[in-house]
Amino acid sequence: MTSMWMTTKMVPLRATILSVLLVTSIIILTVSHQSLNSLSPAASTAAAESVDLRSSAHQAALAKHARNASLGFGEIVYISMPDRTDRQDAMNLLASSSGLKLKLSPGVNGSHVSPKAIPDEAPQGIRPSVLGCYRAHANAWRYLLESDMDSILIFEDDLDWNPNIKDTMETLSMQMQNSKIRVKEPSDYERANAPYGLDWDILYVGSWRHGTHPDYRDVTQIWDDPDLPDGAILKGGSKYSVGQALKDYGLTDEEFGKKRVLAPSYWTLKTTAYAITRQGAQRLLFLLSYAGNLKHGDIDQDITRLFEEGKLRGYTLTPPAFSQFKVGGTKDSDNIKEGTTTEGKGNLGGHNFFLKGSARQMMLDKLKLDNWEEYRRFREE
Repeated sequence: MTSMWMTTKMVPLRATILSVLLVTSIIILTVSHQSLNSLSPAASTAAAESVDLRSSAHQAALAKHARNASLGFGEIVYISMPDRTDRQDAMNLLASSSGLKLKLSPGVNGSHVSPKAIPDEAPQGIRPSVLGCYRAHANAWRYLLESDMDSILIFEDDLDWNPNIKDTMETLSMQMQNSKIRVKEPSDYERANAPYGLDWDILYVGSWRHGTHPDYRDVTQIWDDPDLPDGAILKGGSKYSVGQALKDYGLTDEEFGKKRVLAPSYWTLKTTAYAITRQGAQRLLFLLSYAGNLKHGDIDQDITRLFEEGKLRGYTLTPPAFSQFKVGGTKDSDNIKEGTTTEGKGNLGGHNFFLKGSARQMMLDKLKLDNWEEYRRFREE
């Protein structure tokens, strides 16, 4: 009986000892983990302080972020009407072929926008398509503010771009890190984390018309870029053409097709491709939605007006790195009624503007296959 009692008592005693040891081990591990964590900020600070944020090596490393799937921005979002699955297919094909990742931001049917939500100063009888375009861009700005990102790149869904887009954006990053046209020195946070800085509201990298402020045409950053179209393509045009802007910036005919320019935004058309910072999203939502100051209705014209009034700060890249891709016919417009027949050349007959080459053509070349011809050659060998 004594033996059995001792055996019976020893089992819970052994379990108790094991439990105590387990709890003690957990406490030791927790304290150790907390100690390590308490050292992390100091270690991180020391590591950060050991990096020269102004060094060319650090700048080059930061510029390499332009080669990632979002070109160095928090994300790339693209706006597309839900029923334009053809354009969504095209954008995803194009992005995957270029090593980019896109997030769909649904377009808005302006007819579904509540009259109470229309900005106070919007034109009377504003067309639903115009209202929907404004609201779709505003939703993208709000998406940025709902995130913890510093900036996003916004595309419309009819794009083409320079096949060497990552080279172009990496060079742009280096230029903006060494900017001669910003009005304030970059903060340490910018130098450490922002490949394109954060001193701007909007960075236009794809727009249709470029106009310069008549009093600030000398405020430019100019550099050599091998990924530009032939200079003859850029020459000529109207008052707000790319060619006229380049002349206003002081480029000679011989420099067309060789140099790219970054300058303060003043007069632009088309929201084809642009980046926006958190402060830019805040300013635009405040001015156009909260204050109701959507006077033109067309979002690109209202943004231009804000540039002209000095209420918004932007930079414009000329020539652009992104372009609309026109396929011809009614497929180029979402302002047609349902059931209307479509016509035009289609994607295979489309074209871009002011670009050297085409990422869409690069995609076609990459995906081209003649399987049985390859088998025939293989068998003959």
